[in-house]
Amino acid sequence: MKFQIEQKDLYDGIQIVQKAVASKQTMPILTGIYLEAKKNKGLHLIGTDLELGIEHYIDADIKEEGSIVIPATSFTQLVRELPKEKIYFEVDKEHYQINLSCSNSEFDLKGYDPEEYPQLPEINVPENFKLATENLKKLIREVEFSTSNDETQPALTGALLNITENEIIMVSTNTYRLAFSKMKTNINFENKEEIEIILPSKTLNELSRLLEGEEVEIFVDSNYIKFKFDDITIISRLIEGKFPNYRQVMPDKYNTKLFVNKKDLQNAVKRASLIAKMDSNVLNLKTSDDKLIINSANSEQGYAHEEIKVDIEGPDQKITIDAGYLLDVLKIIDEKEVRLELIGPLNPFTLKKMDNENYIYLIMPVRSD
Repeated sequence: MKFQIEQKDLYDGIQIVQKAVASKQTMPILTGIYLEAKKNKGLHLIGTDLELGIEHYIDADIKEEGSIVIPATSFTQLVRELPKEKIYFEVDKEHYQINLSCSNSEFDLKGYDPEEYPQLPEINVPENFKLATENLKKLIREVEFSTSNDETQPALTGALLNITENEIIMVSTNTYRLAFSKMKTNINFENKEEIEIILPSKTLNELSRLLEGEEVEIFVDSNYIKFKFDDITIISRLIEGKFPNYRQVMPDKYNTKLFVNKKDLQNAVKRASLIAKMDSNVLNLKTSDDKLIINSANSEQGYAHEEIKVDIEGPDQKITIDAGYLLDVLKIIDEKEVRLELIGPLNPFTLKKMDNENYIYLIMPVRSD
């Protein structure tokens, strides 16, 4: 195996696949990056932890084909520090060792037998379709922050993806909040009328980081999903289990509606949360005389009071919610104005975009003792 490649191209390629590399050493070979030199395709990189796999092709001058697995951490650090010049690689197959030289530097790195590296799974009898990349990124961005970290409820550690020929929906929840995003689509399925799967949060994060180009091709079977775009392929195991019936907790009516400038609300909540997080991190919200009043709990650490102008339809309301949950959604909403819908102090706080029902965000109230 012999090839030469530009330092920047190699380092950028490593950055793409390394997030899928296993961090724990249950199988030491999984802490490495698989390198395969192919004369007609260039340098093939793979990282996987058996749950998520990322592969990527880079242009390289291949002199001799072959493969090896190199420890990801030391390889990444070394390539990062090399001069931005051409790197020359040669592999000692017998000892699974790679020699690389760049400018006046030369290094040897011990690796692993590439035959022992697990192959990425095949998608059996796939359902195949394409989506506009910007649409998938938008769906992911609007829900990924709301997944749960509770491993005892695996279905909540990812996002539900429901796809029909006319509509695509993505939902995430940790039971204290819920993010729902949908958009119209036009897909022709060959094998079924609907797809409903749960994507792990790590997969969502990597898709959000890597998705580019105009379209992404998606393959789905009962256990895995594959995304192909540009020279990158992401394969992820799906989460088993049943996602909760989210529609049961989404209110179909409200008593009061507020129209508010998003930036004003975000700034006020951000300031008030500086005090709130010193204690319970909750904020008390109430409406009065076309104003939204935001107060932190009055504690030994301090007290915050904010007022912003809003347009109100309906009776005055009050509710106590987690400050962080409200800030999270305000960071990802691009609208100039948002609408808030309230039912009462014991019912969910709802945030929506001004002119449609395509995005709904719920925060459950904090009950005071």
